[in-house]
Amino acid sequence: MKTTNFTSLLITPSIDRVYIHALALAIPRFNIDWIMYRYENEQYIRLFLDTLSPFGKKLLLNIPFTSPQQALRLSCEFGGVHLKSHLLDYIAPLKTMIKQDKIIGYSAHSVEELMYALHLGAHYCTLSPIFPTSNKGAPLGLEVFEHIPCHLRQRVIALGGITPSHTEVLRALGLGGFAGISCFQP
Repeated sequence: MKTTNFTSLLITPSIDRVYIHALALAIPRFNIDWIMYRYENEQYIRLFLDTLSPFGKKLLLNIPFTSPQQALRLSCEFGGVHLKSHLLDYIAPLKTMIKQDKIIGYSAHSVEELMYALHLGAHYCTLSPIFPTSNKGAPLGLEVFEHIPCHLRQRVIALGGITPSHTEVLRALGLGGFAGISCFQP
């Protein structure tokens, strides 16, 4: 099954001012569609938005939100939010509160969790780890996608140990795209 849209998602590692400016210089080298601010707090949100918005990429916010209301408030200038796996119960309330042009993503680590998050209204889910990666446990492997109905695969973004050599296989499986941290180093 071929996909027409295949999203590439850059997930930030630990953020600081130097990283954000280096990322801005590197963006033209990367073929990326979305950029995720993933950090422990909101410290660098303003710099992230001011520096990266001019590139026209969809920007997503992923921090340890304390409520759906906080997620909504902090993400107003972003293209959407991405929820950590312990925030599954935020999907339904956010779905009713978020503007229609915004997206809700979720970090899933099993097919069951992914299916439930999509059922609750997540627009997409990352599923990880697909390939071996440090500190993430046993990889799920490509065979995990056999357990996801073909019509839902377009809403799945593979994460974990992804290298450029994997992207065509992931695209051929009908996935919505891939995400990476280390594969997009500025």
